[in-house]
Amino acid sequence: MDLEEAKEFKERCTQCAAVSWGLTDEGKYYCTSCHNVTERSKEVINTGAIPNTKIKTINRGLKRKKKLEKGWDWYVCEGFQHILCQQAEALKALGVGPELKNEVLHNFWKRYLQKSKQAYCKNPVYTSRRKAAVLEDNPSHSDWDSEPEVLSDVSCPSFVESGTESQPDGRTQKPVPISKASHSEMASVCSGSLDGVEYSLRKEKGIVKMTVPRTLAFCYLSLLWQRETVTLSDLLRFVEEGHIPYINAFQHFPEEMKLYGRDKGIFAIESWPTYEDIYKTMIEIAKFLDLPRFPDITEDCYLHPNLLCMKYLMEVNLPDEMNDLTCQVVKMTGIGDVDFLTFDPIAKMAKTVKYDAQAAAVIVVVLKLLFLLDDSAEWSLSNIAEKYNENNKEDKPWFDFRKWYQVMKRAIDEKKQEWEEARAKYVTFSRYVWKSEKPLYHSSIDRAVVYKRREMVVDLQKQFSTLVASTPTVERKRPSSFQFNWAEGGAARPCFHGHSLQAVLKKKGPSLAPANSLYWLSTQKFCRSYCKHVTTYEESNFSLSYQFIINLFSFLLRIKTSSLHEEVSLIEKRLFKTKYSETKKKSSRSKKRRKY
Repeated sequence: MDLEEAKEFKERCTQCAAVSWGLTDEGKYYCTSCHNVTERSKEVINTGAIPNTKIKTINRGLKRKKKLEKGWDWYVCEGFQHILCQQAEALKALGVGPELKNEVLHNFWKRYLQKSKQAYCKNPVYTSRRKAAVLEDNPSHSDWDSEPEVLSDVSCPSFVESGTESQPDGRTQKPVPISKASHSEMASVCSGSLDGVEYSLRKEKGIVKMTVPRTLAFCYLSLLWQRETVTLSDLLRFVEEGHIPYINAFQHFPEEMKLYGRDKGIFAIESWPTYEDIYKTMIEIAKFLDLPRFPDITEDCYLHPNLLCMKYLMEVNLPDEMNDLTCQVVKMTGIGDVDFLTFDPIAKMAKTVKYDAQAAAVIVVVLKLLFLLDDSAEWSLSNIAEKYNENNKEDKPWFDFRKWYQVMKRAIDEKKQEWEEARAKYVTFSRYVWKSEKPLYHSSIDRAVVYKRREMVVDLQKQFSTLVASTPTVERKRPSSFQFNWAEGGAARPCFHGHSLQAVLKKKGPSLAPANSLYWLSTQKFCRSYCKHVTTYEESNFSLSYQFIINLFSFLLRIKTSSLHEEVSLIEKRLFKTKYSETKKKSSRSKKRRKY
């Protein structure tokens, strides 16, 4: 800044009316009293009068700004790799072992890049532009000709972050690191990534395109391979609570990775993931990767129905004695067998078990065996238990279904209200759940306008929060495997874990059996084999007690009521084979009579 050269400018300042001017590095006049910068600039006729150091300083600043605005050369798969890294780190923070990221998930992603012809192959899909970084290191490696191992005894390389390299087996090999090269002239003007337009238009048969929901499918596949104590419903709940990046995960990208145009449609998510979609996507990816049979799900594994039933009995505040009955149902139906539980993607009928939904279905079946759930028997049994508890207050209390229903209805209503309020807070302070701190724009031309609007919104939010004396933040809950805590319930929320089932059980030889001899099937007739669904569920066709229990587990597991009802029907089909065979015989006889 030069005060001597600014003396010739005699106009008054529009802000403070003073006549005291200086020159900025860009050559514009500014007021030394109030620091107001005008649009007027000094005309320089002789460039030799300006020191060279000042020109160099200005040039360096402009170059840095220009380079930052253009950003790095990067591909769409590199963006998804960043999201997977963030999700893996979040799972690690939740208590999952570090092997999930450095070994399992790394190898799954590495295998996907090769199968989708994006890396680790001779002719990747990016050869029309610059070559992928994995091919630039040493294209003579014969290891790229073969498929990467899914898991091996040798420790696998960790994820590559911010351009760092990993060297497995003494050879340089890295899964698509981010290149800090200058922006290529061939880069697309319609997207920040080099292949944003091509990726959105790519529809090659047999190729599974990567999406943000499919990152969760990769995470669940890794959790299943490691047999971690996280079910699919837990994973989705952690995403919902903000413990695992999903909505606006792209805002954690490096500043040099510019997103606009077609990138917005690839990385911007405007809906929460659903159980059914992630489940189907997980099977689709496992088949696409040709993954081998997963590690066996044995009785000591967390995903075994015996252990999951015990967990959900504690979750919904049911008596501990029901665990013996759930184990019997698991044994009689055969759903606890290793071959039934273990996921095998290369099998003819590649499908895995909905472990959490299946365990909840077993509990529903046991409740039907004990209480019938026809809006009549359960209330009669509740009257018997209530009278016994009044007359024998010092003895072990009998389980009262009516009292349990009242306690659980109040608890689940409060939980649903908290869930709705949490989402409402997101909408209030962020306008929409999926609004990001890092705004997206359709083209580089719109960048200045979008960022200006974003600044205005942030300023208005700050002013509003100051006026109402509140901060626009949403409280994040501490992660937990359980959603209810019945140990500190008190009189308003009593714990039923230690209650007895003597009112609904009778001795049958050396063991106990349900006193109720009746049972109604959730599905009388199954759809044909070529139908996509097993059975349909309409609430009006079922009792209110059955609807309440289905809705209870549906909310806890973040699964559709129809999907949970389907699991109950499948358990009953295995448990009551004779009843279903009799209905088949009756239907075939009626068809024969019609023919004659």
